[in-house]
Amino acid sequence: MVNPFTLALLAGLLNGAAFVYCGELALIANVPLLLSLSRQTSLLRAAALGGLVGALGGLHIYGILDYGGFLFFAFAAYTCSQMVLYGLVLNFAWHRVAGRGAVAMDVLLPALVWTLTEWLRTLGPLCMPASYAGCIAGSVWATPLLVFAPWVGGLGVSFLIALIQSTIYHLTFGPATHRSGARVYAAALVALVAVGALIAPDLGERPLRVAGVQGGLPNSAYVAAAADRHAERAVIETFATLTQRAYATGASLVIWPETALRSPVLLVPELLKSLAPPADAGSQVLIAGLPLTDEHDDKRNAALVIGASGQVIDRYFKVRLVPGHESAYVAGDRWHALQTPHGRIGVMICLESVYGEIGRALVNDGAELLVVMTNDAGFRRTPIARHMTQRAIVQAVENGRWLVRVGQAGISTVIDPAGRAHGELDLFEFGLLEAEVRRRTDLTLYARLGDWIIYPVGLALLVILHRAKESRRRMKTPAA
Repeated sequence: MVNPFTLALLAGLLNGAAFVYCGELALIANVPLLLSLSRQTSLLRAAALGGLVGALGGLHIYGILDYGGFLFFAFAAYTCSQMVLYGLVLNFAWHRVAGRGAVAMDVLLPALVWTLTEWLRTLGPLCMPASYAGCIAGSVWATPLLVFAPWVGGLGVSFLIALIQSTIYHLTFGPATHRSGARVYAAALVALVAVGALIAPDLGERPLRVAGVQGGLPNSAYVAAAADRHAERAVIETFATLTQRAYATGASLVIWPETALRSPVLLVPELLKSLAPPADAGSQVLIAGLPLTDEHDDKRNAALVIGASGQVIDRYFKVRLVPGHESAYVAGDRWHALQTPHGRIGVMICLESVYGEIGRALVNDGAELLVVMTNDAGFRRTPIARHMTQRAIVQAVENGRWLVRVGQAGISTVIDPAGRAHGELDLFEFGLLEAEVRRRTDLTLYARLGDWIIYPVGLALLVILHRAKESRRRMKTPAA
């Protein structure tokens, strides 16, 4: 018999690899943990097994160490706490309430408990969401699962992935009495995937040319620019050259990454004019990521819509700031779409793109196109940059919108509502991302209702636990 902690170790490695290297591994990532938990009756050991999986899975974000050890260890502890809760609740349900009884309950329970713990990660001011939907995003093989996100959101997709894990476990390692029932689940999941493969999302009908500007600069270039005027000029020239090239392509929207220039662009008329669309540009606009000091003397991480000759048409201040790392900024008061000559554009700045409620709020505010502007240079070439891109894919599919992701150092890409990428600039690549996107105004079920899936999941969990508890009570009651 394999040691339970060896199984948990394997599950932790599979979860970490699924998050950053091979998303398809999410389909089996917790199978070793389920096998381990099925053999444990001790809640303390179940918590320890789950914690080991979470700790190892959390190490996949080592790329954020450049942003401070606090963020890294806090995120790892956060992931660990989710898996501790998962191990505790599932162990309690299996061994103390449900009693490893009916196959319908036993196969569903891991998926229900996983969905509950993943949802809990989205709550609170310091929450840090992580989802199996984000793991499989971008994987061609897993697209038939992600395609259901417009209806059930990323949380519902994660439920399906957790259900696949549980079905595989019960088919392979579960009680022999459960095999036939598990085959029914397997057949239903295969049928669902087949339906998903046939679904073709509406891509929209109003085309728009866009160009994303990727400077490809390391953060050290900005550190040097803050201390040396020649280095500052080099950063400005990088973006000026690419931006003018973007205007020349005829793109209606030219998009910069987060805090592309740290110079006071709005306060230097000559500089602003050299970067803004030319006077004869018509409806051409620049959506610029810039730090600025507002009329109340508050420093903001901003996205500005800049028209011909430097006219500021609209602005958005980042609301969800990174704890500690962005302490110098003041948060905006609400998420709102930006008004442009080409319709309303919803901008998420950096970490905001991992929060499902932000994309949803922007779409409900009329956003016809989503934009993620970010600076992931601090991740260097670690896999976390790719995972952040995958989280943007989930936003596009959930909300039924094209999404333009522009990173200062990459990864820049354009994603359609089916989750497919249209062009890409890799990490630290200098260049333009050119594409034609389409605008949409309709709302998906997820955009309308959010994570509604948690209500039937919670109800099913309560019903199963109640019925199982009643069944155990009747079995213990002597016959009259």
